Amino acid sequence: MLDGLRSTPETAPRLGRGRALLAALVVASTVLVTVSMATAASASGSWSAPTLVDSGGALTSVSCPSVKFCVAVDSSGRAVIHKRNNKWAAPSHVDSGGALTSLSCATTLFCMAVDATGNEVIYRYGMWLHPFTIDHLGALDSVSCAKSTICIAVDSAGNALTYDGFTWSSPGTVDSGVALEAVSCPTVALCVAVDANGNAFTYNGTTWSGATSVDPGHALTAVSCATVSLCVAVDGTGNAFTYDGTTWSGATGVDPGHALTAVSCATERLCVALDDNGNAFTYDGTSWSGATNIDSGNALSAVSCLTPAFCAAVDGAGNALTFPPPIAITTTTLPGGRLGHTYSATLAATGGNPPYKWFAALPKGLTLNKTTGAISGTPKRVGNFSIVVRVLDEKIRTRLPFQDRATKTLSIRIS
Repeated sequence: MLDGLRSTPETAPRLGRGRALLAALVVASTVLVTVSMATAASASGSWSAPTLVDSGGALTSVSCPSVKFCVAVDSSGRAVIHKRNNKWAAPSHVDSGGALTSLSCATTLFCMAVDATGNEVIYRYGMWLHPFTIDHLGALDSVSCAKSTICIAVDSAGNALTYDGFTWSSPGTVDSGVALEAVSCPTVALCVAVDANGNAFTYNGTTWSGATSVDPGHALTAVSCATVSLCVAVDGTGNAFTYDGTTWSGATGVDPGHALTAVSCATERLCVALDDNGNAFTYDGTSWSGATNIDSGNALSAVSCLTPAFCAAVDGAGNALTFPPPIAITTTTLPGGRLGHTYSATLAATGGNPPYKWFAALPKGLTLNKTTGAISGTPKRVGNFSIVVRVLDEKIRTRLPFQDRATKTLSIRIS
């Protein structure tokens, strides 16, 4: 099964990345969705365990315009929205006519999705509008919105379309006869598209450039631009390429033997790439890390990194993952104490972005160190006390990220 998945991006010249990825993920989901969460949840590093959010379709794209708002779409025309506290809403059908291939959210109030039959579907102010056909010439493979009034979509026939906030242009030929696999627009004056023959194209807000050969003989599967000075493209043979606004680098072997399926760059010093075998890789502006397996056995399909402190990823089995994992209080019990005797205990947590800040109303005589979580003092009352412990992570002051708090009720017996 995995060998079949790995070969998929190299068939993209015939299929187009959107349809090729959908075909691979639909096949993957029929097998992988039956894996128990105990087996699938073998995340390592600082990612959360995979959480099943869509049992009815392969998740194909995800976009997070805010750390408190993410949207994912699937191969069955459904969307899943995630707002707070690491909770995903139930999937909702937004496109009965086609498999959704790509999604881009410019703000929490505006998202643009495209499908394999040439339709767009807009999310505006909390509502999904009806699908609307914008491209009769090919399957739409990718969309990127620099603003809610500027979006670019590309298709499997080598065409690009522009959205101005009201209407779409007619499909215009950028890459005759070759599938444009992905597009990324960091600003209204720059978009970069990549194709199934290893070529890249740039858009200056008015016209498209000719082809620049980046990766001869291979399909570029994804591209992400953090700024006009840093774009990263990845291919189906595990290579990555960087663009500095003028020239493309040669191939860097990031993941030999696997297909890199997605990439997202939050800044010029933080990009995350995913592969078809559940691995994640990070780029620090100079070099790539080794593989971190975050989703054992599943083909990861998309990633969205808003900041270096927050990313969301999805896979072909309907799972979603976040970086970092949600904060959680790991202390399960507190030791008993004796009236008039020194008491000592320390609260603990994992996830989020340390350092933490602790809060609790304690029995008389005990105090809580808000920085370390240490409880100390001399109890002055006898009894069984139920205390509510709350922890916030460091990023709460800048509203990053939404996995930033946890609460647990613990008991202390003072005799």
